[in-house]
Amino acid sequence: MKLHSSGAAILLVAAVLLASNSMAATTGVTPSGSSAIFYVDTTSWADIHYKVNGGAQLNVRMTVTQNRNQFTVTGLSSGNTVDYSFTYWDTSCNCARDTAWAVYTHGSTPPDAGVDAGTPDAGVDAGTPDAGVDAGTPDAGGGVDAGNIVPLFNSSTSLEPATVQNTAQAIITRVGERVRDRHAREFEFQAYDHYLSLYFEKRTFYVEIIDEVAKGGSQIKVNLFTTAPHSGTNFRAFFRGINTSAEYFHNGTFTQTGTNTYTASVNYNAKESRAIKIGDRMEIEVGVFLTQPVEGRFNYYSRAWLYMVGQGGIVPFEGQGSTRDSFPMPEAGWSGGRTTLNAPFSDEPDNRFIQMALNMAPVNTQTFVEGRRIHHTDFGNGSHSEPNNPALTEHQNKLGPDYVSRSCVACHVQNGRGLPPTTTNTTLSNYVVKVGKSNGAIDPSLGFKLQPRRTSGTPEADVRISGWTTTSGTFKDGSAYQLRRPTYSFLNVIPTNYSARITPQLVGMGLLEAVPESAIAALADPNDSNGDGVSGRLQAVRDPETGVTRLGRFGWKAGSARVKHQVAEALNGDMGVTSSIFPTLDCGTSQTGCSGSSTELDATSLDKLTRYVSLLGVPARRDLTNTQALQGETLFKNSGCDKCHTPTLTTSAYHPHAELRSQTIHAYTDLLLHDMGTGLADNLPEGQASGAEWRTPPLWGIGLTAGVSGGEAYLHDGRARTLSEAILWHGGEGEAAKQKFINLSAAEREALLKFLKSL
Repeated sequence: MKLHSSGAAILLVAAVLLASNSMAATTGVTPSGSSAIFYVDTTSWADIHYKVNGGAQLNVRMTVTQNRNQFTVTGLSSGNTVDYSFTYWDTSCNCARDTAWAVYTHGSTPPDAGVDAGTPDAGVDAGTPDAGVDAGTPDAGGGVDAGNIVPLFNSSTSLEPATVQNTAQAIITRVGERVRDRHAREFEFQAYDHYLSLYFEKRTFYVEIIDEVAKGGSQIKVNLFTTAPHSGTNFRAFFRGINTSAEYFHNGTFTQTGTNTYTASVNYNAKESRAIKIGDRMEIEVGVFLTQPVEGRFNYYSRAWLYMVGQGGIVPFEGQGSTRDSFPMPEAGWSGGRTTLNAPFSDEPDNRFIQMALNMAPVNTQTFVEGRRIHHTDFGNGSHSEPNNPALTEHQNKLGPDYVSRSCVACHVQNGRGLPPTTTNTTLSNYVVKVGKSNGAIDPSLGFKLQPRRTSGTPEADVRISGWTTTSGTFKDGSAYQLRRPTYSFLNVIPTNYSARITPQLVGMGLLEAVPESAIAALADPNDSNGDGVSGRLQAVRDPETGVTRLGRFGWKAGSARVKHQVAEALNGDMGVTSSIFPTLDCGTSQTGCSGSSTELDATSLDKLTRYVSLLGVPARRDLTNTQALQGETLFKNSGCDKCHTPTLTTSAYHPHAELRSQTIHAYTDLLLHDMGTGLADNLPEGQASGAEWRTPPLWGIGLTAGVSGGEAYLHDGRARTLSEAILWHGGEGEAAKQKFINLSAAEREALLKFLKSL
């Protein structure tokens, strides 16, 4: 439904949650032979929760038949009992309602059909879980069959070159890098992670470590390959750090061997005053000096790498002792496998999510920084979001006409989580508001998203948070807490079905794409066969390039299968930039100037942007030996949090990018859909997901939110101001875990939160 303003009058409608008994739905049950037909007299979505003869609770999306929602329980005998309740969307209050539980006995007189106003869910439920096992498939309005999912990658996938090569003479490791402002450990600067101007021009390189010691030889050769000529480039190995923070036992220079190629070698471990041997810790740093004249600065540094002799590959490290010498980080800290970043030396907490993967392949290094440039480009005027960088004119004048933001980074600030506005009644800037029909199909008037900005003329809509509805509760120990949920206001347009989604963090997306479908399917339990009350389901989506069915992985309801699809969809719906994947703009009949099809962003640029997002490094887990954090990890598991937030996954050996292949990662997600109860439900299905179902969000990096984003906001709409609030909003399949959290002592709750903040 769309309502227009008339003359100078502006229609401002607040979507508040109000109960209205007079508009409540009629619910009931009708016997039919050995079956019973349960119904809710509505055409919006409705779920039935039921138990046959006191068995496991099942939760099923009902089907609209003859203008009402129905579900048939079959195979009943006289005397069988069915405990049941309903959750349904009430359009009169724009809220989800839970009805009271009732009991039906087959073969007896069924209860009278009645009007049950239900209870609008306030998000605080100290009683019985409102959902358990999901035994059905929601009517998603044209959703695809999860049983026909086609894997993204297999043994025939074309692979990029491996970053580690094992030969008869040596183990060879290749790793890419960008220029840095300072040395890693300089206390007086502590500025190591930010990007410098012109970072995308002539300022990437890669090193090749040829480890002959691994095969019985006596030396390690290090070759340097640059994108532009260098002069006097130096090479350092085996960290010392006694007199200066940038002191190494081996300080030398590279010898040029060809165009933009240089070499150096080490055959002695001066740190130990002996020959190099397998197992030695060899830290490497490169000094970068561009041949002048060159636009901008010419002298730079690299990051510090730790190479373990004889092993191959770069190892995430942490600093130990007074000099912060490099030691391999315990693998429990490798959240992103070998993409995991070193423990930070830089005092730049806002830059933790913008780094390239530690094991960056040479083939992707320059592409990564060029993709970052596009990520930071204003698609209107082509300007870069950071100073002293020229406009990318090839991508100007592509914005809109309708849009949410002018650039990727305008929403994904520092690649972190978005924050709700600090004041009410301001246009949302880092949210997407999806719209559609009650079955999830496109709204013919509005398209799939509301765009509150326009390059010229009147925008389609303005969406604001007009206020917050608060509810209160207490922990078992008597401590009080308060939860809030947003109230939305719409200008010019009032969508009947909508879902507000805040910006998620970006790190680790490539690794999640690389997890095999079989590994995710093994975690699914749609019928709750193990009886634990958790029933994660696969999301199935249509591949926009090939038309085949894929596993949904990305987005709050797992609506996209690939990073590239998610990026292309955001370009289209959020910025009004078309591509070969989505050549038609997201608009409805009420919008003008957006008809037809085009390819504004070329395939090469889309690929660069996709590689940038896919190959961001994942921050390491911290506090690995902290007693409180370790206690919290145990409580996390004992509370059942790991039933959805699966700690460990292993990526496929067939992902095209070498950085992402065969990595053991600790993302704390199962990538499945879970019914989180009516407190978090909206009224817009997506694919196989009902309004109450959400993909398990990964938890890696969650403890860095405040530093990266400048504040904290969690869950799909940013309503939770703390991790504690995020847990307390869990309902449905997360209800049991929430209740265990509520029943913990204050010290135990702090321990669990300490663990989460270590991720």
